[in-house]
Amino acid sequence: MMRCLLIDDDVPTVEVLRDIVRWNDYGISQVVAAYNILEAKTCFDDGAPDLIICDIEMPRGSGIEMIQWVREQGYDCAFIFFTCHESFEFASTALTYNADSYLIKPLDERKLEEALLRSVEALKRRRTLGEYSKHGLTWLRNKDLVEKSFWSDVLTSTLSTRPDLIQEEILRRDLPFSANQKFTLVLISVAASEIDEHWNASVFYYALSNLGSEVMFDRPNPDRVIPYKQNNQIYHAIIIDGGTDAQKLKANGERLVRLCRQYLKCVATCYISEEKNISELAQCKAELEQTNMSNLIFRGIVHFQNDRFQYDTTETYALDTQLYTMLFAQKDKLQIVNRLKNTLERLAAQNKLDAVTLHLVREDFLQVVYAFLAQNNIQAHRLFSDDVAERLLQRSDHSVFDFMKWAHLITEKTIETLKETLQSEGVVERAKRFIHENYHWDMSRDDVAASVFLTPDYLSKTFKNETGMSIIEYLNAHRIEMAKRMLVERPVSIGAVATETGFDNLSYFSTVFKKLTGETPNAYRAKHKPDH
Repeated sequence: MMRCLLIDDDVPTVEVLRDIVRWNDYGISQVVAAYNILEAKTCFDDGAPDLIICDIEMPRGSGIEMIQWVREQGYDCAFIFFTCHESFEFASTALTYNADSYLIKPLDERKLEEALLRSVEALKRRRTLGEYSKHGLTWLRNKDLVEKSFWSDVLTSTLSTRPDLIQEEILRRDLPFSANQKFTLVLISVAASEIDEHWNASVFYYALSNLGSEVMFDRPNPDRVIPYKQNNQIYHAIIIDGGTDAQKLKANGERLVRLCRQYLKCVATCYISEEKNISELAQCKAELEQTNMSNLIFRGIVHFQNDRFQYDTTETYALDTQLYTMLFAQKDKLQIVNRLKNTLERLAAQNKLDAVTLHLVREDFLQVVYAFLAQNNIQAHRLFSDDVAERLLQRSDHSVFDFMKWAHLITEKTIETLKETLQSEGVVERAKRFIHENYHWDMSRDDVAASVFLTPDYLSKTFKNETGMSIIEYLNAHRIEMAKRMLVERPVSIGAVATETGFDNLSYFSTVFKKLTGETPNAYRAKHKPDH
């Protein structure tokens, strides 16, 4: 018969535990209690208990310190934590000291009974094997790792797909199944960028692995859960024996998605494959990953392998680039981001937001940004070449969440850089900018001066000293540069070119053009047209 030690500073909790459990059913004949760690250690004077149920945080030492001391002393006790703290960091630490279970208060009698049964059975197996040989104990501790390694090799195509070679590997590793059995692959996907930043990565993996194992197998079964990361997605591949009812798999998947949202604060999407031979699982995994990457709006639910996402793509969507050009000119960051967000949400609600549409929206948005930067003489490659911008750009096609993170960064950088540029410009540069933006309108020296809040005489003197030209000479030179481009690139009349570049009559335009270029507009066009 075995002994159990209860450790908790809360006396009612100890009494409830002592009273509600049918200890004899688990082969436990004696239950002793301690209310702090120091008192618990003295209980070992009469011999080590077989099972310890312990709170984590207590006034005079933690449960983590207790299990650490027990393991350092070499005691092979089964260990169950029972605590108010729903912290997977505690759970991860407990695991490193071979704790059997981690239960959360308030008391769930069914879960406690399951944990007791698992702990006692595992303790009995360890001791039985220990009596046979040290080799047996080593096999017990490594059995799960052996099978987990096998499934990892299968899913990464490390093993051959030939059934005879797979069977040889199964026999070599002494695994309890054969190569001709069928299995169902359940793939759980969570976008890494959507995970709460307070999560430690290894703890999150541990938490999701445990949750997936408990839900899908109704017990811990870590050798059938393979976590990995790819393309900003955290995946957990779960291998289920063939013959499992599809509706049960769907119900379990829905429960897992719900628990991920509730406890891990993340959106998990579940994909369930058809039954496959072991040799087909790697290809099946790749197909489910591809399905996940194309899934932009049907997330947080369960999908079977043959399901198809129903997008309405009868019309190609085009972003209103004119509107966004105006918003950038107004430097309205909030409007830009909110309108983008509302547009994507509307498209998603109408089932029109597939991967192609999101890509087109991104390209139209980039076109607006690049045109705006070029207009303001800002080099885009210098603005967006840092690691963060590059990483967000690569992810922006994967989900609406990642797209909006990227768009927010691009908008912020573009407008803030422009503001910094404007603040650093001198009065003459600001005057030049005004001319560049308004050359096609009727403009005088007074208009330019008013744009920089100076008197015309003072600006004229300052402008001439810095550029060597008067304001009107600079204006005409810029107009002629624009006219030269139009003459070559657009099949419009000379009169239309003159009007669109701000000259009020054709004669004056021709005079200024010949003075600055040495040629008439017609001669210039004939000389420089593309087929010349």
